[in-house]
Amino acid sequence: MSHFGIFCPPVTGHVNPLAALGRTLAGRGHRVTIFQVADFESKVRSEELEFVSLGSEHFPTGSLAQSIEKLATLSGVKALKYAVECERRMSHLILEFAPTAICAAGIHALLVDQNEPAGATVAEHLKLPFASICSSLPLNREPLIPPPFVGWAWQDSQWARLRNKIGYAVSDHFISPIQEILNQYRRRWSLPRLRTPDDSFSRLAQLAQMPKEFDFPRDRLPCGFHYLGPWFDHFSSRIPFPFEKLNGKPLIYASLGTLQSKDHRYFGLIAEACKGLDAQLVLSLGDVSGIDVPTLPGDPLVVNYAPQSELLPRAALTITHSGMNTTQQSLYFGVPMVGIPLTHDQPAIAARLARTGAGIVIPPRRLTRARLRAAVESILPPNSKPRKQARILREAIRQAGGLERAADIVEQIVAR
Repeated sequence: MSHFGIFCPPVTGHVNPLAALGRTLAGRGHRVTIFQVADFESKVRSEELEFVSLGSEHFPTGSLAQSIEKLATLSGVKALKYAVECERRMSHLILEFAPTAICAAGIHALLVDQNEPAGATVAEHLKLPFASICSSLPLNREPLIPPPFVGWAWQDSQWARLRNKIGYAVSDHFISPIQEILNQYRRRWSLPRLRTPDDSFSRLAQLAQMPKEFDFPRDRLPCGFHYLGPWFDHFSSRIPFPFEKLNGKPLIYASLGTLQSKDHRYFGLIAEACKGLDAQLVLSLGDVSGIDVPTLPGDPLVVNYAPQSELLPRAALTITHSGMNTTQQSLYFGVPMVGIPLTHDQPAIAARLARTGAGIVIPPRRLTRARLRAAVESILPPNSKPRKQARILREAIRQAGGLERAADIVEQIVAR
């Protein structure tokens, strides 16, 4: 039996796939512990994983919720800057307190989200094997791959190479505070300097929870990189849901994730666009604590949080913010989408969705009731092109290996 440690950003979209992998490993007899700030303990415990708090005295109770709430109000450059500042603080916390905590817990190997590079530096410092986890888009850089925070389409041209090069230069400028704190500790621990984020990725294994067919074409990935399809189990089926209220009509499942749960504008627009269709709209607000939402048109079935893996097999269409988890899980069940990318990496995920043809993307600045309704009506027919493409991706995902293949690779790392 091995004891695995996990480092990932303290947000639902990153912890959910890693928690599913953790439960898979636990089912094979291993121990799995997530290291994070104290505010995240209840979330980790609810996922039935072990938890170790880092530097509680430096991260007061309630500060995580405040940070997430503020981040939910931002978009564009402001959101990026604030996210970088939060990550800089988190990196310092991990670098300062994680080595002692890891040794005390008796960890044998680490699973490190690519978006939490401090975990990789700690692994190198402690000489522990680790796997890099792409819970969202792979951050691996290539000349023809746009930065992961823009909605640029893939193009094989000199212009695209120049555009992407400039984009990465801008990205390096924004993330420089994180790189500085990482390299400060790396100097202290006599480790090589990190020049780009790629330098922090594992040489043993890099695991992506998406199929190769969903990503842009790549030709420079390391031999230890694995496209595995989405990571989720039926743990969410424990979430209560009024299944008796489903009326048998084609089901439109709408979810904007957890960060946008308080933005009522989009909920109202989605409900208005679906009003009068021969379909039933189920709208998940993404907030288990319960929030007040104005009465929505068309009598949709509204819940604070939905058992997504139970609803998607019944769905004819997903309306989504283009978050990685909802996008990949929809494709797992062959469900086409309307993507409304709001912030962070969602435009880049939506660009890949549009390229596959498995969905229609409407940027927020162009979102109207008429455009959304037209997109929904064009996708709903049984033989629509997005539906056919979603079924093709469903088959690719089923061949990719998923959680079991991911657990196999992680176990091999420890065995070596």
